[in-house]
Amino acid sequence: MKKEIQIILLALCLLPVVSTVQAQESEKSKGIVSVEEKNGKSIVKAPGVKVEVDELNDTITKITIGSRRFEIIEDYNRSRIRMVRVPREKFKGHWAGCDIGFNGYFTSDFSTDLPSDALFMDLNGSKSVTFSINFLQYNIGLQRHKNNFGMVLGAGWTFYNYRTDLPYTFERDASTGRTIGVPVPEERSVEKNKITTSFINIPLLFEWQIPASEPYHRFYVSAGPYCGFKIGGHTKLVYKENGNRTKDKGRDDINLTPFQYGAMFRVGYRFINLYATYNFSTFYTDNRGPELYPFTIGLSLIQF
Repeated sequence: MKKEIQIILLALCLLPVVSTVQAQESEKSKGIVSVEEKNGKSIVKAPGVKVEVDELNDTITKITIGSRRFEIIEDYNRSRIRMVRVPREKFKGHWAGCDIGFNGYFTSDFSTDLPSDALFMDLNGSKSVTFSINFLQYNIGLQRHKNNFGMVLGAGWTFYNYRTDLPYTFERDASTGRTIGVPVPEERSVEKNKITTSFINIPLLFEWQIPASEPYHRFYVSAGPYCGFKIGGHTKLVYKENGNRTKDKGRDDINLTPFQYGAMFRVGYRFINLYATYNFSTFYTDNRGPELYPFTIGLSLIQF
């Protein structure tokens, strides 16, 4: 009788959950709750909830809600309740969220010193900021009995700002088609000069998490290739002339690469999450501007 009363009480506790789900998904109302008798156990399941009653064991009742399990234990003629975390059953990587970082670029010999024909691209590193919204993540576990190694396929929207120090505008040379820097007239006092681009980036990362026995607070490291498709770009020049402040925004084609590809590295533990990228593709279309290879170093601020 005691067993039946427990099941009835637990079923009553589940009614609000079931009613809410049924109201939202009326077409799928059948089979939302299941009751199973197995090896002397009674098991009630509903979306996100599992109740297991076993009077032949010291732990007579287990109530699992999401990632938490409440266990009612009866020993020495007394009852007590403990809460434990349910181990994560599937691999889950680290990509979805918001990133912020700083941009730069290397020359072909991995130097940050620019050649003479690229001095107009000299960056103000502290103001060359990038921001990403990584909105899509698909996890692929690569282990049968563990969940700490797998692949992450995703997509994200990234905004790159390249703020330059020297007073040059970015233009295409009419005779060669190459992007060159044209000096700003001396009477103009330049306050801001930058190139802004936005890409949809798609990474394929291999991620390893340790220790395997801790499902929630793991150190992780991931690396892999990524590619990106340009969806926008413009230049912006802000200057003062004769006491008037002027903003010039240009959307002319200055040979920015429409497709980028490179390698990505991510590492983190709890709230400390770092990432870095390096492009194997050049900033400008091949042979249409200085040969520069962009990189980014930053932090993951929010993870979904």
